[in-house]
Amino acid sequence: MIRIALSSLFFERGKLLAALAGVAFAANLVLVQAGLFFGFQQASTSVISRVGGDLWVMARGTQLVDFADTLSPGVGDVVRAQPCVERARPVIFSWASIRKPSGGIDNVQLIAAEAADGRALPWSLEAGLPSDLRAPMRVAVDAADLERLELPAQAVGAPLELQDRTVHVGVVTHGIRSFTVVPYLFAEPREARRILGLAEGQATFWAVDLADPACAPAVIAGINRHPDLVVRPRAEFEKMTSHYWVIGSGAGATLAFAALLGLIVGLVVVGQTLYSLTEGRSRELATLKAMGASGGELAAFVIWQAGFLAAVGSAVGLLWAAGLKLAVLALGLTVVLDATVIGAGVGAIVAMCALASLASVRKVIKLDAARVFK
Repeated sequence: MIRIALSSLFFERGKLLAALAGVAFAANLVLVQAGLFFGFQQASTSVISRVGGDLWVMARGTQLVDFADTLSPGVGDVVRAQPCVERARPVIFSWASIRKPSGGIDNVQLIAAEAADGRALPWSLEAGLPSDLRAPMRVAVDAADLERLELPAQAVGAPLELQDRTVHVGVVTHGIRSFTVVPYLFAEPREARRILGLAEGQATFWAVDLADPACAPAVIAGINRHPDLVVRPRAEFEKMTSHYWVIGSGAGATLAFAALLGLIVGLVVVGQTLYSLTEGRSRELATLKAMGASGGELAAFVIWQAGFLAAVGSAVGLLWAAGLKLAVLALGLTVVLDATVIGAGVGAIVAMCALASLASVRKVIKLDAARVFK
């Protein structure tokens, strides 16, 4: 039956190409939207993940990394005084204003932290070295933000007016963008405090490395006794931040709607194509039924066609999505196409083709063998 099914499919080349185009479009849309969803999640929590730590200490009421009050200088001592705390690292994550050479003002996010072992901050450097940020009033800027901030292509050494202070670009990063596409500027904690006018020991967060992760509940209870502080496991804080930006902002719902729209389009195109092919071969299928073919064997005629469309259409859609991934990277957007996304996307396409084939399967199973004589 597989030979008959595929021969029939290739005989109607116009319908075949239309169906493959519909499946490929649906697969591409599902993969890209799912990839963007996970890309947004990664972008919204990239700094938290990179800084690391077992626990994060913050001002009570803080819901996400982008909006938090600055902590007083004594908080670091409170954190270090807790049993089982191996290291407490200051994290500065603050909004700042920048005046561009043309006179315009833009907002940026200034980030500084003591990096964990093996986790350089910033990462993914295009020009310069991490040690270059140790010079006075040096910051790191992403290559994708140079034009927006009116900086030259060879930006290392270029001056910037940040928070009414003159700083210089010490490092250029590549591909480090926020979920909101607001430029990230990195600095050493000492220099970030100077730029922002903070006192020594002040920070927005404290990343806590524990000597034993099993101590976490005791450390959390100890710090939470302070009325102005709250401490959260890093994974929980990442989840809160990503939920705010990806789900709370409506971005996740928009991506899901676009993916659903692609599946509906593919469902209609594939369903119509399979039904048309079945209708066009009804006399031949009736002949097979008159010769003793079972309902399952006749249904295989449709199932093999649907399976072929799902396999080839998914492959074309994946290649299409991979091309779009590279294209949108220039816009500062990340499309994650890992095994989970690809597996879920292909599964959705297979389910779509299976659903689209139901009407045709029902038709061939109920086909009257006497039709061969009409």
